[in-house]
Amino acid sequence: MFKIALVCGRTGLLALAVVMTIAAADPLAAQGSRSLQDREQERSDDEARQKTLDPRVAEDLLEAYKALENQEYDKSLERLNQLLNRRGESMKPFDKASVLQIRGTVHVNLDNMDRALEDYAAALELDALPADQQNRLRFNMAQIYFINERYREAIRLFEEWMQADVEVTDTTYFMLAASYYNLEEYEQVIEPIRKAIETASKPEKRYYDLLNSTYSQLGDIEARTRLLEEMVELWPGELAYWRQLSSLYSEQGDQMKAFAALEAAYVNGLIKEESDIILLAQYYSTFDNPHRGAQLIAREMEAGRVERTVENLELLSQLWSQAREHAKAIPVLREAARLSDEGELSFRLGQALLANEEYDKAEQAFVAALDKGGLSDERTAQAWLLLGNARFSQAGPGDREQRQSAAEAFARAEQFGSTRRQAADWRQYIRAINQTEARQAALEREQSEVLEKSARERLQTACRARELAGQKLTEQCRELLSEGEQGGGDAG
Repeated sequence: MFKIALVCGRTGLLALAVVMTIAAADPLAAQGSRSLQDREQERSDDEARQKTLDPRVAEDLLEAYKALENQEYDKSLERLNQLLNRRGESMKPFDKASVLQIRGTVHVNLDNMDRALEDYAAALELDALPADQQNRLRFNMAQIYFINERYREAIRLFEEWMQADVEVTDTTYFMLAASYYNLEEYEQVIEPIRKAIETASKPEKRYYDLLNSTYSQLGDIEARTRLLEEMVELWPGELAYWRQLSSLYSEQGDQMKAFAALEAAYVNGLIKEESDIILLAQYYSTFDNPHRGAQLIAREMEAGRVERTVENLELLSQLWSQAREHAKAIPVLREAARLSDEGELSFRLGQALLANEEYDKAEQAFVAALDKGGLSDERTAQAWLLLGNARFSQAGPGDREQRQSAAEAFARAEQFGSTRRQAADWRQYIRAINQTEARQAALEREQSEVLEKSARERLQTACRARELAGQKLTEQCRELLSEGEQGGGDAG
């Protein structure tokens, strides 16, 4: 709701001229017949007397006026009340209107606006004051009606006052426009508020604010956009204007201008709120500059203006990833995943670590994702499948235990339709590896046994040759020859 204080000072609401003119009787008035010119002059003099204070009224009124000027409002009011009580019925209209006019001003200074309106209205109804003073009463009443939120009466009197030959100030246009605004007659606001802006000696923010709000109420986006473009030039330090302009550009589908307006506010040091900073970072991403967006959030997190929440950390990691800064994205995503109660971010962390060939850490992330839960069936299936991949990638040759752990994860993934085929293929592949390794191991054992037997036979032959030659036998030779004899005996 738009309000303003009384435009003029309280005692300056009206100008009082206390004229103490005593009309003297014409000595020739009783003489015989009078000429036409004499009669016209007499009528003119009579009218003048009607617009001149009675000396007895003027004396009391002057005392009351002095008290008003000295800010002795109660004293002034008491004298005026006494004057009206004593002479009210006998006063001619001009005298009474003058007293009511002064008393209304006293009521204004005593913050009794209702009584002030009563006195001003009574004085205006007498229609005894000069035309300019009558019109000034309308203006004063219009201001009081405005302050008292009686906007319909304010509009009526402002418009009556403006019909005379008066100089309308920008403030008056503003009060008239604000009255229409508060009555929700927005179409009627446009003309007077534009005149207020045109008439003002320098730009007034409240005038522009009222027009801006009016365009908003009317849904006139184009006019409001043009106005805000002007407002940010006049008051570049007003963040609210930049925000509104950016929002209007966005509403009209011009995201580049929306981004430019918000960036201009940031460059000028106006943006401090987290929501604005996050929005600006998202704009950087939209316009293919995720690196700058990530730098912005990281810098503002360091400054403490952006909290390290799950959502903000997730956005930061996404921006680093978009900028192909994976080494920076992973630690941020790890922090976000640790703060999150659901498994989604742990799942994403696992994906990033798997792509980075950090298989043991990827395994930990996928296990955490499944333990936390909150994943869709599709995500759960993928988590089991990727967990199997991470485990399998850690298995070395012959590491059947590690491959078995991977096979168990693939078995869980096989329970879901979306990953059943892949998981089954992986399990078949693991079985094939195990079978190949088993056959290879058997073959190697067989080969080893043949080689070992051949070696023993050669050594036995050598030992027998030493025995036949009468050479001293080693303990190993004696054992081998003994084994050979036993074997021969058994065979026989």
